[in-house]
Amino acid sequence: MVKNIIKNLLVFAFVTVLTACTGKDGAFDIRKPYSLDLTPPEGPPEYEQGWTDGCESGMNAYFNTFYKAIRVFDYHQDAKLRNNKMYYQAWKDAYLYCAIYGEGLNNLKL
Repeated sequence: MVKNIIKNLLVFAFVTVLTACTGKDGAFDIRKPYSLDLTPPEGPPEYEQGWTDGCESGMNAYFNTFYKAIRVFDYHQDAKLRNNKMYYQAWKDAYLYCAIYGEGLNNLKL
């Protein structure tokens, strides 16, 4: 009886914690690191797209093999916007920012 109550309380606590964690558009994605804000800084659409693509690419290049194996992030650079200076600068900045973040997670000793 007591084991059943404890089990139900643990399940309730676990479900409560999971529903409290939401990502972009209210969707929770356990595969992505919760401490990295993937929302691009406000700006023109080309800048935001460059930031998103660059960050995904940086994480793809520098995150550990677990993230690579489950293909959470893809290397992406929009061929149509590649020559746009604002897009490309945002892409490079985000690539570096997210790559350093990913490398830091790889070197974290738990």
